[in-house]
Amino acid sequence: MSEIQSSVPSEKKKRVIVGFVCERSIPIIEMLDAHKALTDDPETKIIILPCSGMVKPTQMELALANGADATFVCGCAMNDCHYRTGNIMIRERLEGQRNPKLRKSTDKRKVGMFFFTMKDKRPFLDALAQFKASTENL
Repeated sequence: MSEIQSSVPSEKKKRVIVGFVCERSIPIIEMLDAHKALTDDPETKIIILPCSGMVKPTQMELALANGADATFVCGCAMNDCHYRTGNIMIRERLEGQRNPKLRKSTDKRKVGMFFFTMKDKRPFLDALAQFKASTENL
């Protein structure tokens, strides 16, 4: 919880996106600066987890409640989860097909999900840029 809160600066002046990223999905460690922001996109703060299936929708809602402009989860490519079904579980949670689900009051346009492999750094950054653009005026 404190890692989520610390991802959003208390004196927020620019956009902040909070991402929950599976450590086995994209080469995330090499993509971060010392402040856990993407080096290619300093507005995006990252929380690394062993598996995207560990992410609960309430964690994403907490990021939004603490001032994040948007939040996303990035897991392994579909049918390629290191822990077998973690990516399927988070996808179903965010799509409202599995508990725990996002609250009805959550603006789902501010919640994204991506599924990539270790080879997909550029496709991930492109998908993130599209997601950020779609949330810019919300």
